[in-house]
Parts: sequence; C-alpha cells; structure tokens
Amino acid sequence: MQLIESVIEKGKTAIMLVPEISLTPQMVDRFLARFGEGIVAVLHSKLSVGERFDEWNKIKNKKAKIVIGARSAIFAPIENLGIIIIDESHDDSYKSDMTPRYNAKDLARYIAKENNAVFLGGSATPDIVDYYKAKNKNIELLSLNKRANNSSLPKIEIVDLRQELAIR
Repeated sequence: MQLIESVIEKGKTAIMLVPEISLTPQMVDRFLARFGEGIVAVLHSKLSVGERFDEWNKIKNKKAKIVIGARSAIFAPIENLGIIIIDESHDDSYKSDMTPRYNAKDLARYIAKENNAVFLGGSATPDIVDYYKAKNKNIELLSLNKRANNSSLPKIEIVDLRQELAIR
C-alpha cells in the first residue's frame, strides 16, 4: 500500500492483482479504508455486467487510480501506469485455461515494461522459475527480513527424516 501511495502521489496509477476472487473483498476493504472510494475500482468475473460496466467506465474516465481484482483485471483500460503488484505471484490461478489462454503474471510484466512501470510479484514461496531468474540476476529478488509489526518468526526445527524413518 505504501508503494501504491507513493505512485499515486506522483500522479500515476496502479493495478493490484489477487489470486482469487474470494480474496478481493478484504483487499478492497483495506484499500478503501486507506484511499477512499473515489479512486479505487474493482474488476473480476463475479461482478454483474452492470457492475463491471460501471467499474470499467470509472477506470476509462480516469476516475480510478487503483484497480484491484483477479487475473482479468490486468486488462483494465488504465492509463499512466506506475506499478503492477501481484499478490501471491506463485499461485497458478493467474493462468487462464479458458480461451483466450493467458498468464496474467506474464502479461503484467509485459505491460509494466511497455509503460515503464514497476512490476512487483510478492510471494512468501516464490515459484521455482522466478527464484531461478532472481538468482541469475534476470529479475531482482527483494527479501523481507522482518515480519509485519516486528512480530517474531516461528520456531523452526529441522528434522532429518532419514533417521526418523530408518528401518530398525
């Protein structure tokens, strides 16, 4: 939200993708609480035709500065794009198996590059392809070393299951 806020302050716009439609309401609530109703638009396939039309027009008429939604929100007619954020970018739900087939994550990277915008894929468990790209310096890997609100990390114990499961 801080990144999006800084982009908005510079007169740019933002797209925030979430992996599932069911996660959209809670994300929208957070954004509405912070930015207000006027500049946030929501796009996903569970909206009625009328609701989708209203949100699309809000974006097209440059009233919305932030678009939140599932994978199809990547097609929003937003202009002056500053950032695209994909929450839980490792999730397979960003790939559409219906025609037309597309991967919203790949489209987001392309759209960000074409608009000279930032692409940020966030994940606690990045997929192996992105992790490989980061390790080979094809994309930048940013790590969070502290948890939100400085809460402590859970205690972790490494167990060698070879010894545990050895036949005796």
